[in-house]
Amino acid sequence: MGVSAVVDKGQVTNMESAMSKDQKSASSNVDKDQFMTLLVAQMKYQDPLEPTSNTEYISQYATFSELEQMQNMSKSLELSRASELVGKLVTINPTDDNGLRDPLQGQVDSVTYSGNKAYITVDGRTFSAGDVSEVMSDDYANAVKAIEALAAEIDKMPNVNELTLADAGKVDALGAIYDAFSDSTKQLMDSSYVTSLTQLRNRIASLRALEEENAKNAEEDNKETATETETEEVKETEGTAL
Repeated sequence: MGVSAVVDKGQVTNMESAMSKDQKSASSNVDKDQFMTLLVAQMKYQDPLEPTSNTEYISQYATFSELEQMQNMSKSLELSRASELVGKLVTINPTDDNGLRDPLQGQVDSVTYSGNKAYITVDGRTFSAGDVSEVMSDDYANAVKAIEALAAEIDKMPNVNELTLADAGKVDALGAIYDAFSDSTKQLMDSSYVTSLTQLRNRIASLRALEEENAKNAEEDNKETATETETEEVKETEGTAL
């Protein structure tokens, strides 16, 4: 059985224990030179009575080479994906100095590369491309913008109880915009704005119904007045004839 060991400050230390101390922070950053150093140390301090076979060394090296290739491929893919983020609406989860995440959303203005890492610029601020947790399609981004624009117009409307028929055209236009949204876009809109728009439309509908009723009553009153006037005129004509 072979013994895996390294020299630490003049003392022989089990290699697995030594590696486990830094595994969380450095294991993913071990390069080929570091691996070869560890491999040489393992060969140097192995049990001479039960040396590790060449096959096992070759297997270890092959495993590391495969891992290194996968890491290089992952980095290449990350850089390639980052270049496709320009103009996209993304959600970012950056970590502050206290280790807390503060999600934010914005459009990627540019992508820069430094030290095999990609960085994106959103609203003038730079973030690691690795902090991106969500990328929205152009259709989704356009839907979000349309919803935000509609919500902003709803916010400008007066209180429901203060609406008049002079606001009917504006409410009709807002309602038409919402009705034109696809079902998936409507689901993205905050329910409070949907409720507000419904209340505005219902209020205008009530005001119109009231106006129609008043107009109908006024028309009936005019008919009654006209009938009474006509009756009076007939009576006066009959009286004159007598």
